[in-house]
Amino acid sequence: MVDRLGVAVGRIRRLHRPDPLAVADDGRRIGQASDIVAMLPGWSVHTLPEVSPAAAARLVREGYLEIVVRGRGPVRQRYAALTDITEVEDEVVRLAFCVDELPCQTSHRR
Repeated sequence: MVDRLGVAVGRIRRLHRPDPLAVADDGRRIGQASDIVAMLPGWSVHTLPEVSPAAAARLVREGYLEIVVRGRGPVRQRYAALTDITEVEDEVVRLAFCVDELPCQTSHRR
């Protein structure tokens, strides 16, 4: 997997299919994690991406990749919507963004 500049990002841990019915795309603002859980029947807070509620809603609706990013410091987890993929060639997935622009895990749930 590479970002828009061709820099290796990391490896894909998991792919989540899109759920276009999960959240209506009508401009509603999602304020807290409890709001998004109420809006996503069948999803629990433990299965949602660990990002802001608005970013999680987009990722669930569009489908997403969980990406393990290795580099300096601890291993980080980032998320890319399937719509953020610009090209797949051979075994290389190219993203429309730089790795630092992707939503990053915001907490460590137990």
